[in-house]
Amino acid sequence: MIDLNAIPDTLKADENWPLLTLDPEWIWLAHNEAEEVVGILIAMEGHGLVFIWRIKMLDSAPYWALGQLLRQFIRDLRKRGCLGYITFLDVCNKSAEMALARIASRSGALFTTAATIVVGSVNAKHVGER
Repeated sequence: MIDLNAIPDTLKADENWPLLTLDPEWIWLAHNEAEEVVGILIAMEGHGLVFIWRIKMLDSAPYWALGQLLRQFIRDLRKRGCLGYITFLDVCNKSAEMALARIASRSGALFTTAATIVVGSVNAKHVGER
């Protein structure tokens, strides 16, 4: 079980952590040689497909930590009987996401060229609601 309090504040920076309900079963942590947390992968499962919601690595993370994190993630997905993974990447601005794209490409992943992402709140009033 992952202790969510062990996640460094620097990995929580610029995130809406107080608004999230994180499930420790769908969080993977990257560690350095001293066993300090240097990265995080947050995912969620739906109908056998796992959505990678966030990957963040500290600037001080060893060059091999992201690859090690992703290999453990894939091994765990196989053990759980998941079919695959899906994610949205910002390959122009985030180096960890660019690295994930390269790794996924080498493993035969499919890529789209354009997407529209819609995020809605269940707390907002919708058509037909008073």
